[in-house]
Amino acid sequence: MTGRRPRQRPGGRPVDPAALTEIRALLGEAPRSRDLLIEYLHRIQDRYGHIGAAHMTALARLLRLSPVEVYEVASFYHHFDPLAEGQPPPPPLRVRVCDSIACELAGA
Repeated sequence: MTGRRPRQRPGGRPVDPAALTEIRALLGEAPRSRDLLIEYLHRIQDRYGHIGAAHMTALARLLRLSPVEVYEVASFYHHFDPLAEGQPPPPPLRVRVCDSIACELAGA
């Protein structure tokens, strides 16, 4: 015996039922596999123009990942707009300017 009691309920942020329904509808019959996480984040970003905290939590639940894992992936890529709880969504139109050396060499 380790002396530890099993959890009575899952810990962490509760999943918003509306967000869970939206993500289930967005993913459809696609397999619930962690190697498709970036694809699913693209779907959420394309549909809503950002990736809200409630949607990240719902996606984490469906893929059996921690919400932190989903947030880390979403925040790593520059073309995803992950939002913290209560943060307003970004403007509907976003202009991105590449100022790297590769873009400058290509005439940017």
